[in-house]
Amino acid sequence: METPELPPTCGDASLLEDGAPLAGWYAEPMAAEQAEALLTASRGRTEFAARLREAVARAWLGGSDGLALLAAEAGTPRERALALLVHGQLLTARRHAGALEALEAGFAAARELLAPADYFALLRRHELLAWLPFGNLAGVPAGLGTLLIEAAVIRRLRGIRSRTLPPHSARDTVG
Repeated sequence: METPELPPTCGDASLLEDGAPLAGWYAEPMAAEQAEALLTASRGRTEFAARLREAVARAWLGGSDGLALLAAEAGTPRERALALLVHGQLLTARRHAGALEALEAGFAAARELLAPADYFALLRRHELLAWLPFGNLAGVPAGLGTLLIEAAVIRRLRGIRSRTLPPHSARDTVG
């Protein structure tokens, strides 16, 4: 079985600085102590990156991430896309319903801003993640590597070739 390739920009919320790559993964699960430290360092700061880190920390501490509101308040299309993508990542990490829709909204917002290699990397990642089972109750959080492997195994067990999309997902590569 082929192991899904992790993106070179894979990171966690501590990497969410201004200019963070849109194709990065910023929803790696973090321990409560790590999330508290990130929250403390970000609290009260007004720049977008700090507000985004604060939202990620809140999510890992069990609170509402507020990323939908942050996306609506974003000052640039890039900030909006990043907030939407991170929101989708946080939902995906817990295999929570609405994750695929949030990832798709982020991808749609980022589409025009992505370099071709990042565009296709994100597209492939989201297509693979679509094989995961999602539910109304949040599951145990998992990092991107685990999620991609789980999705690849599910796809393989269903006997589907790697280039076939899951039956419940329609993707458009032309916008």
